[in-house]
Amino acid sequence: MDIKSKNSHNKRMAITVVGILLVTLVTLAFFPSIYERAGKRIENRQKQAEEAADESVDEDVIAKLYRGCFCLYLEEQQNQQNMTAADVYLIKTGMVEGTYADAMEEILEGWQNEFEETCWEIDYCIYRSDIDYEKNTDRPLEEVIGYNSSEPDAQLLNDYSDFFILSFDENGAFEIETVYDRYITPSALIKNFQHVDRKNLLQRDMENYAIPDEYKAGKPKNFTVIYGIPKEDNGSLSLGLDAGGTDYNVYYLWQDACEEEGGLMLYLGGLAAVAVLVLITRSRRIWKEDISMERPGNWYLMEAAFIGVMFVFSMETLLLESISQYSYYEDGFGVLKTGAALEAVSQFGGIFLTVAVMYVIWYLSLYFLYPVLPLGLRAYIKEYSFIYQIFPWLKKKWEQLKDEVRHIDFSEKSTKTIVKIVTINFIVLSVCSVMWFFGIGALLIYSVILFFLIKKYYDRAGRDYQALLRAVNRMAEGDLDTEITEDLGIFEPYKAELAKVRIGFKKAVDEEVKSQRMKADLITNVSHDLKTPLTAITTYVELLKKEDITEEERRSYIDTLDKKAARLKVLIEDLFEVSKATSDNIVLHPMEVDVCNLLKQVSIEHVEKFEELGFKLRWNLPEEKVILMLDNQKTFRIFENLFQNIQKYAMPGSRVYVAVTENTVEITLKNMSASELNFDAGEITERFVRGDVSRNTEGSGLGLAIAKSFTEAQGGKFNIEVDGDLFKAVIVFKTA
Repeated sequence: MDIKSKNSHNKRMAITVVGILLVTLVTLAFFPSIYERAGKRIENRQKQAEEAADESVDEDVIAKLYRGCFCLYLEEQQNQQNMTAADVYLIKTGMVEGTYADAMEEILEGWQNEFEETCWEIDYCIYRSDIDYEKNTDRPLEEVIGYNSSEPDAQLLNDYSDFFILSFDENGAFEIETVYDRYITPSALIKNFQHVDRKNLLQRDMENYAIPDEYKAGKPKNFTVIYGIPKEDNGSLSLGLDAGGTDYNVYYLWQDACEEEGGLMLYLGGLAAVAVLVLITRSRRIWKEDISMERPGNWYLMEAAFIGVMFVFSMETLLLESISQYSYYEDGFGVLKTGAALEAVSQFGGIFLTVAVMYVIWYLSLYFLYPVLPLGLRAYIKEYSFIYQIFPWLKKKWEQLKDEVRHIDFSEKSTKTIVKIVTINFIVLSVCSVMWFFGIGALLIYSVILFFLIKKYYDRAGRDYQALLRAVNRMAEGDLDTEITEDLGIFEPYKAELAKVRIGFKKAVDEEVKSQRMKADLITNVSHDLKTPLTAITTYVELLKKEDITEEERRSYIDTLDKKAARLKVLIEDLFEVSKATSDNIVLHPMEVDVCNLLKQVSIEHVEKFEELGFKLRWNLPEEKVILMLDNQKTFRIFENLFQNIQKYAMPGSRVYVAVTENTVEITLKNMSASELNFDAGEITERFVRGDVSRNTEGSGLGLAIAKSFTEAQGGKFNIEVDGDLFKAVIVFKTA
């Protein structure tokens, strides 16, 4: 800020301070005349009230206090003699059958309830003597008995706006005395009480309850009650009414009078003067320089300025109250003449400070609202509004809440989301509840908004549900390849589960297709494998039927038939074994088996064939025995099938490796294949699957399947591994 701008800023600050002080002093200068005119207006109003005293008495209040005497007297009789309402007030004058005690109790109970509501706003004293009385207050209400209007009791006049004595003599005759009321003449009040007494309220209520005329209503006897209406309660309970029917109240009476005699115009004039002061100090045209309209630092004061404006508009009552208290600082100036300066300054300074603070708040509020004129409403809100600054954050949180509600995961606890929703609902309802009558309108608006939000959420849930159904229907129709990419909202957790189901179904379908393919292969292979030996048997049987064959040919044919029958027998036995394995019908006979020794026994049976093919066995066995609880016959068959597989498919002249480890008893047989290994290692152990798809070698294709079934039946694992042309069978048995 350069020197010129700084000097201009200082001038505006000085004008502001001086201007507010001047407006405050001018405002206070009008207080005496407004106060004087308001006092005269109140005097005229009091005179009018006295002239219309008979019409200004509130008969409902009079009736409540009159009935209260009956209630208090009944309580006293019940405490002293245990009497009922009928005993006290029901007088029988003739021969009447029946009892009406319950009706009397009900009448007096209604009176009692009505009087108890009034007791919160009125003091009473049941007077028996100067030393024997009962009251519901700590004020000296009993002193009304000795009240002298020529020398009034200052304490009573300070405590009460109305007080009087109601009494009943030994015959129940009613009398009212020692009457004091600010706005009603004693004669008017006495007339109204006597008028209520002549109405005989209890007798009238007895008629409403159909109590016969032979019963008459009694009255309290030798009973005196003093009533007093405290000044602080005079606004809610008063004996007098003005012509308009509103309660008399000194506080509001002075405020109304001050407003009518120029207080409102003074208030509005002062605000207008301060508004002009704001225009003068903020106008670029007047100061002929670019006055900055930027907010002070990070203070976003638009909302504070609006609150300040509303606060000042509500301070009219405070200004009018200050005018009505003019007599205090008027007396202060009198004190000043006697030398008590401190008291005078405090009395005058309190009202001066009140008015000055009001104008300062008004000035600051308009000062921070003024930039809306040069900046425009939108730019002003962006620059000065605190709510606008937090709006993106609120919007982000709102979007997060909507996303949480739309994607509630029912598989997890949603307590946090529910707490957020309930908290927001509680805040909205709390705000509506403090808006008094306008809260009903706010609740209606909130209900409409809530309806559309719930409807929108419900419609979205319906769309998500339909998307879920479409995905399920696609799966039901066999489409297991299309993934679900749609956002399913609250059903989003089901997307992952449906993906698992889709993958599971697809896997099951693939397995079923594979099973069907294997069944087809089974039929083909079994047909082929059974047909070959059967064809040979049929052929040689036909040859044996010929009579011109030699004995040597006959023996040759019979030998061939024996081999083919043995081949057919092995094939059928293998089929039975696989059938048992498939149906989990394998019967085991566990016993201690030396695995290494069993392997050597199996190898001995294949020594000749291995030597013929040039296989070289390489053993890697532990020195100690490896004993396991196995079925000897089934384990022999496992090893037998593996050695036969090596014999059929291993490359002639290659090495065959047999190894056993002790820890987990892993048995490994490795050999180089004579042909290319172009099959799936996982499928080679399936039934009727063979390495040579052309099926040039003998065999059923069940050897490895049987070996695997027998291994797994004994709690072991059987795996085939292929690495190039290396064929590796691995059997693992658990140790005990």
